[in-house]
Amino acid sequence: METSTVIQAIVELFTEAYAGPPNPTSTWFIDNEPDSGILGIIAGVSAVEASWSSSKNDRGTTIASHVEHLRWSLANANGALQGKPYQASWSESWNTLEADEEKWENLKNELHREYEMLRENIAKQGEMPWEYLMGLLALIPHAAYHLGTIRQLIERARAGMLVASLK
Repeated sequence: METSTVIQAIVELFTEAYAGPPNPTSTWFIDNEPDSGILGIIAGVSAVEASWSSSKNDRGTTIASHVEHLRWSLANANGALQGKPYQASWSESWNTLEADEEKWENLKNELHREYEMLRENIAKQGEMPWEYLMGLLALIPHAAYHLGTIRQLIERARAGMLVASLK
């Protein structure tokens, strides 16, 4: 199998994870609905919901923290594909726990920008070292995991905020 075929498959699965299925009648791992990818599900999330946590002592439990973690990982992949040194300090990707409306909008826009840039960078690749190919492949289950987690966090945040409002 040629590398270009693998790269094409990566772009298709990557697109499904972030933007939703290009063809909603045929998906590989997400719902058959438009906007069911990461970018679609976070579009309707408010900054308050994105910052909600059942415990402020838990790191990485907010929607905002997961979105920043994804943005950071895509920026890192973009940098690597552009010849920049890989930033291996994953702990820094979890520093955002809360966001006001402006910061939340910026974070969503930056995730979208990094996603689009990485799609372009992946599509431009011809032959590449296997480490890069493996890294790109790893972005797909990574995104799928966070998609599921963010979906659960949206439900929990909305339920938790409703309960808090009734008290």
